[in-house]
Amino acid sequence: MDFLFKHPESGEVKLVTLSGQQIQTMLEDELLDELTCDCEPIGETNVIECGCEDYLSEFELQDYSE
Repeated sequence: MDFLFKHPESGEVKLVTLSGQQIQTMLEDELLDELTCDCEPIGETNVIECGCEDYLSEFELQDYSE
């Protein structure tokens, strides 16, 4: 995939070409932030204890291509 950048003052143009795998690797941490966990309050309190952060940290990004 190509990404074209242009400097607004000088007009210099730079092209960056990345594969899908390179993009996944670069975005892995940000993509993990998109994962959610369904946590429910315990009883009738506002306390939420489900260990979502620990659970989500175990996920590993897999190779995926369409």
